Amino acid sequence: MAYTVLFFATLLCSTPSAHAVQSQFELPQNDVFAQQNQFLPVDEAFKFEFQQKGNELTLMWDIADSYYMYQHRFQVKSAVKLAEQPELPSGEAHFDEFFGETTVYRDSVQITYTLHSATTDQEFVISYQGCADAGLCYPPTEKTVYLTAVQGEGGEAIDFAQVAENSQQNTSSFFDTISEKPLWLVLLMFVVLGIGLAFTPCVLPMYPIISAIIMGQSNNATKQLSTRRAFTLSLAYVQGMAITYSLLGIVVALAGLRYQAMLQHPVILITLAVVFVVLSLSMFGVYTLQLPQRWQNYFNQLSQSQRGGAHSSVFVMGAVSGLIASPCTTAPLSGVLLFIAQSGDISIGGAVLYALSVGMGLPLLVFGVTGGKLLPKAGAWMNTIKRLFGVVLLGVALVLVERLIPYVVADWLWVIYIAASVVYLAANDLRELSTKAAARFTAAWIAIGAVLIVSWWPQPHHSLPFEQVSSVAEIEQALQRAERNNQLVMLDLYADWCVACKDFERKTFADETVQAATSDMLLLQADVTLNSPENNAILQRFQVLGLPSIVFFAQQQEISRSRVTGFMPPETFTEHINALKTR
Repeated sequence: MAYTVLFFATLLCSTPSAHAVQSQFELPQNDVFAQQNQFLPVDEAFKFEFQQKGNELTLMWDIADSYYMYQHRFQVKSAVKLAEQPELPSGEAHFDEFFGETTVYRDSVQITYTLHSATTDQEFVISYQGCADAGLCYPPTEKTVYLTAVQGEGGEAIDFAQVAENSQQNTSSFFDTISEKPLWLVLLMFVVLGIGLAFTPCVLPMYPIISAIIMGQSNNATKQLSTRRAFTLSLAYVQGMAITYSLLGIVVALAGLRYQAMLQHPVILITLAVVFVVLSLSMFGVYTLQLPQRWQNYFNQLSQSQRGGAHSSVFVMGAVSGLIASPCTTAPLSGVLLFIAQSGDISIGGAVLYALSVGMGLPLLVFGVTGGKLLPKAGAWMNTIKRLFGVVLLGVALVLVERLIPYVVADWLWVIYIAASVVYLAANDLRELSTKAAARFTAAWIAIGAVLIVSWWPQPHHSLPFEQVSSVAEIEQALQRAERNNQLVMLDLYADWCVACKDFERKTFADETVQAATSDMLLLQADVTLNSPENNAILQRFQVLGLPSIVFFAQQQEISRSRVTGFMPPETFTEHINALKTR
């Protein structure tokens, strides 16, 4: 138990390193919330009216002085059949830190939709967004219009999805599919997805923590910890982790990728890596981490006298553990955040993130309940497990820093790490275990090491010939050039801290079939590692919630339902490219 408490004390002591980089991520100096009385409510800033005459529906907004609305943020969000695509009125050019170069409306705007058919009281939902010149941007707002019946007069109807190109948020087919399912089924699917995430490198160190908690609560050798007690302690730990991880996900969804990037800053990653190295060396027996005896006695008395106190302490440990998991789960979390953004419901989004977190915690719960029964209390076998945990912790440190170095160097580091780990584990087992047990463990380490070395053995990489772009203006110029040349455009949004981005480079972009499929496309890459104002403008312009994100364009417009978020293997990516070319 002492080791566990010191683990989190060490982690919390890394906080000053986070503050050291705070200056690079400062919020605007003008506190919008302190000045909130200066701003109009959204319905007063953008007064909405509508009028329907036959099959023509006219939507009108009266825009207050010093306020404006974005042209590209108008989006129909209901299944209404249109006779023709609406023509948005021209506006004025505008540049801001959120969307870069864009078009806005001031004073008033009017949009007319020609309906193909509609039933009485059928809902027509329109979403829009605007800002104040003083610096406040309102969240997207929806208005619902109840239509009068319109009889179709022949001709082919246009589904609202064909005009949804005004929206720049496209989710993957997986999230499109589950968004149509009942909520209980969606939650169940995310629980299953969370179980898969439970075996990611940053979650693995939680297993020895759970083991330490269970065995630490069973200090009396004559009294074994009951299954019920082990279950409630493990459940408290998992709930702490799940709630923290859920809240963190919602904060990231609301605050944007800028703050997600801050959590992936090199200083933060290196600090966490050092913590894991320190902990791994303790597992290797280099030194012993423990609290002073006075503190140990205090915590032992607290645990024995207050059953609830032990559970609350374990809950706090789980809560801090939720922060540890975030660096390794950025890619899958990005897809979940896109799902939240698409649904537009934070309460549902919070439930989805909680279900994902519970799924991550289920294997930990099972391990905690069975660990006190199955793990031996002492002996050479436990020393082997302790060393294995040390190797895992050292691997987590490598996972954290590999995104900061060239992937070829990272591959060689993995090969060296795996080979050294096999030699270390095998040598100690041969020295401490019986001949039969040592032979079994050694054979297992060699077999596992051989498979891993083959997987990580460095291969020659020939990535795609990207043209680097660093601003919204450069991207728009490239899109204009591609339109003149009748080319499709692929924009890869990349950052050094993004592990899945490096997987794209190492596996997908290096594949010959992918290179052949993209040979006639204009390939752009925006490196947003620095989190600079130009980087943020690109991310905001294309509504990027997580990396990697790959956006496809035709005729200067993003191709609907084409965006790739998260890693995609070469075969699937090639099929995706070929499908876009046939549209």
